[in-house]
Amino acid sequence: MEDKDVINMEGLFRGANLNGAQIIAVNKGEVYYQKYGEGAPTISKTEEEVKNAIVKLMEARDEQNEFLIRDQAQWYAIFRVLSTFCGYPQRAADFSRTMENLGMGEVRIPCKYESFRKVSLNQLPQNVSLWHQYENTADQYSRKQVVVGMKLMELLEIDRR
Repeated sequence: MEDKDVINMEGLFRGANLNGAQIIAVNKGEVYYQKYGEGAPTISKTEEEVKNAIVKLMEARDEQNEFLIRDQAQWYAIFRVLSTFCGYPQRAADFSRTMENLGMGEVRIPCKYESFRKVSLNQLPQNVSLWHQYENTADQYSRKQVVVGMKLMELLEIDRR
């Protein structure tokens, strides 16, 4: 089979049922699924929409004209938003591989699996939909995550409240 004969299987299978689970992504032969009732995605976004939002997020700046994303650890916020709301993989290693397949290893601050292992958020709940409550009260380390998470939700038009 030649490359031109290969069909984009993700579009065909995404959302399909598989023994009590929903297929959420198909990347280079790997199938990611999520059992029903385990944080099923609340919105549907195409890979292109997600990729464009992340690229815009990489260029977003704060009030002091500094980039919102300044270090690798802030990929954690992207991970939490996409895995919570868009059905992306719940495991950091799988998420990192999915981002690499989307070309996120080539952005200003690339996604790397090591980025997730260093994150320690004592103030923030794992449920990213509650992060807006900490926008003004979180410590500086946690606030960097909150700002990125809120901005990504805005770019993806996810209702954050």
